[in-house]
Amino acid sequence: MRKITISILAIFILANIISITNFAGVYKAHAINGSVDLTDYDFGKKKVVDLDGQWELFKNNLLSPEELKNMSSHTYLTIPGDLKSQLNGQTTGYMTLRLRIKAKDGVVYGLRISKMLSASKVWINGVLQGTVGKIGKSYEAEKAIYLPTYSYFTSNNGEVEIVIETSNYRDLFPIIRSMQFSTKDNIMNEFLLNVSVDLVILGSLLVLELLNLFIFKKVKGNKASLYFSILCLLVQLRCLFLNERIIIRFFPNMPYELMSKTAALTYYLWIPIYVLFIREIFKDIPKKLTVLSLGFSLLFSFICIVTEGPFYDSLSYIGEGFLALIIISMLIFLVNKVIKKERYSGVSLLAFIFIIATALNDVLVNNGVSYSRYGFQIGMFMFAILETYVIAIRYSDEVAIIEKLKVENKIIYENSIRDGLTKLYNRDYIDSILDIMIEDYKKYNSKFSVLMIDVDFFKAINDKFGHPYGDEVLINVSKAIENSLRPTDYAGRYGGEEFIVILPNTNKEKAKEISETIRQNIKDIYLKNGDIVTVSGGLYENDTYIKQQCIENADKLLYIAKNAGRDRIAV
Repeated sequence: MRKITISILAIFILANIISITNFAGVYKAHAINGSVDLTDYDFGKKKVVDLDGQWELFKNNLLSPEELKNMSSHTYLTIPGDLKSQLNGQTTGYMTLRLRIKAKDGVVYGLRISKMLSASKVWINGVLQGTVGKIGKSYEAEKAIYLPTYSYFTSNNGEVEIVIETSNYRDLFPIIRSMQFSTKDNIMNEFLLNVSVDLVILGSLLVLELLNLFIFKKVKGNKASLYFSILCLLVQLRCLFLNERIIIRFFPNMPYELMSKTAALTYYLWIPIYVLFIREIFKDIPKKLTVLSLGFSLLFSFICIVTEGPFYDSLSYIGEGFLALIIISMLIFLVNKVIKKERYSGVSLLAFIFIIATALNDVLVNNGVSYSRYGFQIGMFMFAILETYVIAIRYSDEVAIIEKLKVENKIIYENSIRDGLTKLYNRDYIDSILDIMIEDYKKYNSKFSVLMIDVDFFKAINDKFGHPYGDEVLINVSKAIENSLRPTDYAGRYGGEEFIVILPNTNKEKAKEISETIRQNIKDIYLKNGDIVTVSGGLYENDTYIKQQCIENADKLLYIAKNAGRDRIAV
């Protein structure tokens, strides 16, 4: 248990390192009246600067740097921040933002904009750096695309001028996040790090997803592994559509609605699948919780698909209320399981806590309360590792049970085809083997021989020494027969003191050698009075298509041996 705890702690620390690496070494600049001085800032030591503070705001104007040359504004927008609180409740519209940065010449700088409303255009020192979407002065004129942008440039006479035209007619709760400024290398490293985190999570989840699909295929009825794979798939989609928005880089013209709705659906669909997954681990999960999660998912997924973004965004608080109810119910359920010390409950609770923490972070980010990156995929990564441990243990237990059942079934099967006293094959099984031999003889002319053996004067042995002793003699005779045979041969008790041996792919000459070996080995068995045990046998190389005829022919030869004085094999 201690090793498990240490492993979980190590994973937790690793995840947190990954999650906070993006923010390590970030310096918050404080622009005043649209200007900030970074001349003396050490980018080698302190890395990245968040361009926070007051940006010049030209509301209801889309102005190029050329048009702004002789203009100034006494209105400012504080970044990071939401538009509603700073624009007297207004959430839609268009504007131009400007920030002047004093910086050293001779350095190649970089700027990262994680998200700028619905559409934007960026100029630096009068040079157009990039366009995201299409800025518009109305909902119809605007084409929204969400994509982080990276720009690289030098200062001009010790100054960097950033001009951004932007519009918003899609976001219901529009916010402008901090923009990162640093040297080119530092900004490129930010990009590589951000993409690496997403790709590591994507790749890791893919491995876990395939592993669980394999388990699902191997173990019938193991729905937990199937649900888990679906959960991994949904988070993989979320990784592609959020943060660095990898999918947009491959499909730059992807409609905003498609991207936004896909990201939302990963939440709505994830919840009921998670509840179904937990139900497979703990069968007594309340039915009301399952129904609530499924109802919530179906309703909000339907609304998300058939309505436009602003409408389903307006219902986000209602959705978050349902989500909170489901989370609290699930948390209470898992805590009770831990209190009852049910197996897997501790790991499942810890995994769920990771999910809650990162989901709450995403809700805050989505509503503009927090300006950190989306973290649900990191929480899901932790969840996936922890729950994979649970699934692996359950799979191991199930395999152990299956193997135990296989052994038990094998024992039962062996007992069903074996004679209770001698442990040789019983008559029914020998008859089934003979059926197969006869069929092979018909189809392929495969030779085989049959030996019928009878213990000489066995009734006298029983009468003289008693039936228990007679049973011991039969056991010893059966051992002598088995020890004289090849692995491919079959020996069975045909009834009383009579035995039968089937010799596949064996002609009469070879069968005679084996038969004589059996007879001689049996003669090594001595009775209490010092007499030896002898047997008589009838050996028949099959040349008939009828099983009963084959047995009768061997039996006739047996009686020939008996009539000839016993202790011999008649061929």
